[in-house]
Amino acid sequence: MIDELGHRERVFKSLNHQKPDRTPVDDSWTAQIRSDTWEKLKNHLRLQDDEDVRRRLRFDFRYACEGQALDFIKDHRSAFVPAPFPGYYRKTPDGLLEDEWGVMWKPNIDGLFWRYAIHPLAKDEALDSYEFPSLGAAGRWEEAESSVKRFKDEYVINAFMHKTLFETAWGLRGFSAFLTDLLTRPSYANRLLDRLLEYRMEEGERFLEIGADIIQLGDDLGTQERMMISPDIWRRYFKPRMKTLIDHLKKHAQSEVHFFYHTDGFAEPVIPELIEIGIDILNPVQPESMQPEKIKKAFGDKLILWGTISVQKTLPFGSVQEVGNEVTHRIRTCGYDGGLVIAPTHSPLPDCPPENIVTMYDTAVSTRL
Repeated sequence: MIDELGHRERVFKSLNHQKPDRTPVDDSWTAQIRSDTWEKLKNHLRLQDDEDVRRRLRFDFRYACEGQALDFIKDHRSAFVPAPFPGYYRKTPDGLLEDEWGVMWKPNIDGLFWRYAIHPLAKDEALDSYEFPSLGAAGRWEEAESSVKRFKDEYVINAFMHKTLFETAWGLRGFSAFLTDLLTRPSYANRLLDRLLEYRMEEGERFLEIGADIIQLGDDLGTQERMMISPDIWRRYFKPRMKTLIDHLKKHAQSEVHFFYHTDGFAEPVIPELIEIGIDILNPVQPESMQPEKIKKAFGDKLILWGTISVQKTLPFGSVQEVGNEVTHRIRTCGYDGGLVIAPTHSPLPDCPPENIVTMYDTAVSTRL
């Protein structure tokens, strides 16, 4: 079907809870992760140019992603690793991969997944001398600026700032250690989080100066069935800082800006407070953890649902018909009055049938409300 609206007009109608010509679709899973799945999809479509694939699937967004410092890329120990998290890493003799934050990762045998191996702030005293990656480093913003210049007139620009506070803090410190800090060492936790907040404020300013329309924030707060940290801990440490960040960026913005919050898993207890502090988009709304229709009914006049298509069941294991049925059902039950963006709830793995991914998008763009 031929689109009646341009990408920007369609998206902003949906974000403002107005009925668009069709539900917008997104490819955020390709922005920074799972390049192996993306390559498999390109081969399936017999298209080798990334932009040709995005146009074929009629994505309504483009991304402004922070680049890596040239000094880090040119370090003699650095090498490009294509998947699952494409970028340059310093390789150690024992097979670990060190990122710009000093976090070291260990790939599993087949390379599909990585696990944390070494945390640079594992020792308490390390925070005193620790330096965050420089936001002013050469190479940091050229790619984002180029993307905005190329796509802003036609597409809505998303700025990628996931792992805003909680995930970066425990990645630096270690998961168990940081949870212990939150409970027994609040002064240390506050010091680390305050430094991260300052960093994110400057990072967000730069994205707004470049021309981002949506600032994508987020930290995984949930497991499949409950929150990873208690709502009270979230309210004590993270809610006020996230509000400070959003308020600061709203003041800095020269035009309308929307705030997106990513959290995998269950997060229902804090959804009203996310809305309260200025979040107007929730991602990914996993149907295994939260019922999208329930969230739409409760918060649909204030919140856009972004995602909702299962990567645990339907996309990897369903038939083409089942994928189409889930997408159609989601649009019918959550897409009325705008307020929905169709996307996978996480990055499909390489064994996900590419025809299912194509069906997800083709169904979404051909379904009219």
